Amino acid sequence: MPDTRPNIKFINEVCTACINFEKQKITNWDERWKELEKVCDTYRGNSENDYDCAIAVSGGKDSHFQTYIVKEKLKMNPLLITVGNIDWTETGRKNLENLSETFGVDIIMKQPNRKLARKMFRKAFEKIGSPSWYLDYQMYSFPVKMCIKLGIKLLVYGEDVNYTYGGEYDKETPSAMSQPLNDVSKPVWKEWFKDDEISELDLKSIRQPTMDECKDAELNPIYLSYFVPWNSHHNYEVAKRWGFHHLGHEYEREGFIENYDQIDSIGYLLNIHMKYLKFGHASATDNASRWIRYGMENREEMIPISTELIYLYERYYSYYDYTTQKAMKRFIEVLHKRFKENPNRLGQLKVG
Repeated sequence: MPDTRPNIKFINEVCTACINFEKQKITNWDERWKELEKVCDTYRGNSENDYDCAIAVSGGKDSHFQTYIVKEKLKMNPLLITVGNIDWTETGRKNLENLSETFGVDIIMKQPNRKLARKMFRKAFEKIGSPSWYLDYQMYSFPVKMCIKLGIKLLVYGEDVNYTYGGEYDKETPSAMSQPLNDVSKPVWKEWFKDDEISELDLKSIRQPTMDECKDAELNPIYLSYFVPWNSHHNYEVAKRWGFHHLGHEYEREGFIENYDQIDSIGYLLNIHMKYLKFGHASATDNASRWIRYGMENREEMIPISTELIYLYERYYSYYDYTTQKAMKRFIEVLHKRFKENPNRLGQLKVG
């Protein structure tokens, strides 16, 4: 991984994501699986309702893999909890429906306030360069809230983002109690109340319950990646066998080396493009790094491909003339204002 990834650490010039992946090769996964079975036995049939546990899902490949493990392998009766998009891809919508159709599970979905979401998309874009933050944050907070309300004690997340991909809190643990500390769900809203557009009341419904509230409810959130080897491409292969469709069934997207990751929302593509402007590398670099770790490709082959895609972003942002389109001109002006001093970028944005 590039050293521009936020909070990533290097030991002897090797990133912690690679170091942690190598640890998987000496992990006793049979023992970890037995641990998971014991956890499930503790909660099976002990909920205040008909569900043994809940799974936080988006509808993507990892959601299919999680549901496969929990429902088919562990024979649990899960409730799937998700947050809807305001701009679904057709593929994303069908994949979410497929989870219920194929695995025979119930899904609770929160459909966000569209009026507030539009305000939040713009404000998060301008303030932190993460336009989809409003939805991303709720993907973590809403499942917790629903479990507490419904009396469900076991909540299953996918991977520990910090440990798996490199982050500040990268100690391996089965507990997801501290997941609000990861870079995706960073609580940054307090500074946004300085105008009259968004109020405390507007965001009350998305706030993450505190750790004390979770403990009082006896909620046990866990990372599935602690108990089973986590390989995003393997998850995709499993998901395909259970009816998951990649984005190529709908359209092709530029600047990527795959078509199956983060494909639920059209707007999320902007989030992915922003990665280059903020950190000097693109999603293609993330996936190339994973494929090298998985042994699917080697560095000599992937570095030129990743570099070529980075220059594609550079040409796109530096030379495309948006001056005749008022909205897009404003878009570029915001990017320029926010990131013009970023030393990781390869060039300068050009605003006519």
